[in-house]
Amino acid sequence: MSQEKFWVLLSKKLSGEAGAEELKQLESLILAHPEWQYAIQNLEDLWKNSLQKDSLQEEDAFMLHLHRMTELNIPFEDEPAEIPAIPVSKARKKRWYWAAAAAIVIVAAGNLFVFGKSLWNHDKSAESLAGKEVNEISTRPGSKSKIQLPDGSIVMLNSGSKLIYNKDYGIDNREVTLVGEGFFDVKKNKEKPFIINTANINIKVLGTVFNVKAYPEDKKTETSLIRGSIEVTIKNRPNDKIILSPSEKLVVENGLVPDKKVRQKNDGELVAAPAGLNTLIAINKLKYSPVDSSVAETLWIENKLVFRDESFEELAMRMQRWYDVSISITDEKLAEKRLTGIFERETIEQALEALKISIPFHYEKNGSKIIIHQ
Repeated sequence: MSQEKFWVLLSKKLSGEAGAEELKQLESLILAHPEWQYAIQNLEDLWKNSLQKDSLQEEDAFMLHLHRMTELNIPFEDEPAEIPAIPVSKARKKRWYWAAAAAIVIVAAGNLFVFGKSLWNHDKSAESLAGKEVNEISTRPGSKSKIQLPDGSIVMLNSGSKLIYNKDYGIDNREVTLVGEGFFDVKKNKEKPFIINTANINIKVLGTVFNVKAYPEDKKTETSLIRGSIEVTIKNRPNDKIILSPSEKLVVENGLVPDKKVRQKNDGELVAAPAGLNTLIAINKLKYSPVDSSVAETLWIENKLVFRDESFEELAMRMQRWYDVSISITDEKLAEKRLTGIFERETIEQALEALKISIPFHYEKNGSKIIIHQ
């Protein structure tokens, strides 16, 4: 029953017909079933695409979806009382939104939910072997997700990221595993510290706001502290604890480097790895925009892809996740070129054309595959 209720409430939310109480019910169901996040994300994308139809298509689609809803015994209850007073075209359009949303959910939810559930069961079975049950929430490339954990902590997941936590989260501990990038607003609890595990670092907090970027394929793992305090442990240096203060950013090289490359700087950057260790780390000050006090490291939450003095190779990696494409740079010198800028509403083609102004290059696009060369 809860699953059927979930699809109905989601349909109403997509169409803008859900009331305050229904939105509360939907939020409660999502909190109880975090594994449904995958389906929600894809259904919202489908709904956005459906709104690109023109008004004539909407009228035809309304009749088609209304017929399908009738066949499937989906009632159109709780119609707002003011609908009869709305001109016919607007009323039908308003009702079409609800019908279309319901149709999208019914048609797509089966495959999406089964797919999401199969992934869930696969992961759940694997964890059961270790005696644990886990929740796993993923975002595919080109999408983002907002998650509220059982203790009220909020996590924003960037594209191509994954958050994993035990079913008993908040009871004995508050521990999560992050693959990719996440923005965390952690509820304070002195009795149960919040712990994030990544491939190369572990982070311990009591209650704070910060961003963690830990994609396995990237050369660096980054932690940017906005408010509060966090303690970071490097996996291959478990005895060393690094305490970050507000407006500081920790950068950890994911690969191992020869000892001779580890050095101390005196130009404002603090390199925390002394000679004899093989992991380069640095603590830098975050740079705030004088216009709106924003920081580049967290602007992805506002759908802005910000890059400052990044190599073309690093930017291409981020663009792959941002636009859900595959990018290959065939020229090594071109890949090393440094770039600074910001993308917000640009398509991948528009973004590439803008980059060509700074560094001339050519590219071929075949579907989602892009090859860049001199």
